[in-house]
Amino acid sequence: MKEQIKESEELYKTLVNSLPNPILIHIDGKVVFANNVVLEFTGYCKDDITGQDLKTLFTDPVDHQGSTSFYQRLTDPKIAEEEIEIRTESQKVVLKTFLLRNTPIKYKGEDAIMSILFDYTERKKIEKYILGKVIEAEEKERKRFAADLHDDLGPILSLVKIHLGLLENPKNPEDFKNDLKKCKSLVNESIGKMRIIANNLMPRLIENYGIQAAVNSFISTVQQKDTFTVEFESNLNDLRFSRQVELHIYRIICELINNTIKHSGATKAAVKIRYSGNLLKLAYMDNGKGYNVKEIHKKGTGMGIDNIFQRVNLLNGQVTFSKKGSNTEVRITKEIGPADHETVTRDA
Repeated sequence: MKEQIKESEELYKTLVNSLPNPILIHIDGKVVFANNVVLEFTGYCKDDITGQDLKTLFTDPVDHQGSTSFYQRLTDPKIAEEEIEIRTESQKVVLKTFLLRNTPIKYKGEDAIMSILFDYTERKKIEKYILGKVIEAEEKERKRFAADLHDDLGPILSLVKIHLGLLENPKNPEDFKNDLKKCKSLVNESIGKMRIIANNLMPRLIENYGIQAAVNSFISTVQQKDTFTVEFESNLNDLRFSRQVELHIYRIICELINNTIKHSGATKAAVKIRYSGNLLKLAYMDNGKGYNVKEIHKKGTGMGIDNIFQRVNLLNGQVTFSKKGSNTEVRITKEIGPADHETVTRDA
């Protein structure tokens, strides 16, 4: 019987020491057991860590003196799960982010707490990286918005101001009539530009009617007869997806069309959206000069290719750029899961 108990204890120790998570057992804030990961993490040896006070073993990086609330979290048996940051106070000082789980147990006949720490550090770094990318994307959008106002609306409004000034002292009725007509034309053009800018910021049609209606509206604002046209095919009709899927797909299409207008010298583009078998597929091509995606990445020409890749990654989709003759074809595939069909709240 004693042999079986000893074998069970050895098996328990082996299992606990083989786990990748730091595991501590403590009584009244004093360490009575620590697995090998804790020893590696803190820099203590097994004999030195036994009996250590948690206040001297770990400290709050915000409060190096050791705050009462931080110590209470480590020793509170009611904490089932909480995120904490700790700094080791041994010769191997390490700052880490952990998910803390405390469990009341019996250890050698005494009431004790087993604390298991799940390393969250890399995940926090990734979260910070993503947050930085989000902020970077927001700054790019603000920069684009400012450029649209300055380059598109600014000159038109300046012309309106000039013609309004001419209306104050007209040379003859015919000049007055022509200047007034020009002002009306410029104001109408300003309203059109404003609608495009507003639609780029937050397309209301997506909120209310979905991707197909929003893309149709965007195409109508950018194409010009005999200069640049866009063919659009879709089988979505009134089909709706989650807000994230709809907005990212719409932004990607807008980015591709804007790239065509600004960089390709194309006179025609084609957009195709198909949904079948839980797969949402987007295909895009124009008759422009085409481009090499790898070269675009190296040169950083500002064509928005990185934005497209980031949006596809956020969607957990796949994107391919391939050469078709002298043109570049873009294909994006997104598997639609249950969460992607979530209800979309429509504005009244």
